[in-house]
Amino acid sequence: MAFATNGAPYYEQLVMQIKQQIVQGRLQPGDKLPSIRAMAAAMHLNPNTVSKTYQILESQRAVYTVKGRGTFVSEVSHVAADPNAVDDLQVRLKALLTEAQFLGVSAQQVQTWVTTAYQKGESRDEYPS
Repeated sequence: MAFATNGAPYYEQLVMQIKQQIVQGRLQPGDKLPSIRAMAAAMHLNPNTVSKTYQILESQRAVYTVKGRGTFVSEVSHVAADPNAVDDLQVRLKALLTEAQFLGVSAQQVQTWVTTAYQKGESRDEYPS
């Protein structure tokens, strides 16, 4: 997993990468995530950054921790939609759509991107132009 240079903190990027793996099915419910130290070493991050990532994912019910055993991917049914998070997502989406309009991106192109992302869970580098 590589980190973008988009200015987003590493912990936010790691949260999104793990969520993307869950959406794509590469991480299944019950799968164990690497320990904080192992993930930090593999990703060349500070262990505190990985710890913060896991705490955020746990607060969003995407993962759960069993003391002494590790952190595991939650069942989809345990991930409840937080109304505040949904509202925040809508605000961010509207801002992105405004930016797309400003840049002259057609509604059809945006719809293609959304469809591709939902159907395949691909990263932004894999979206068709």
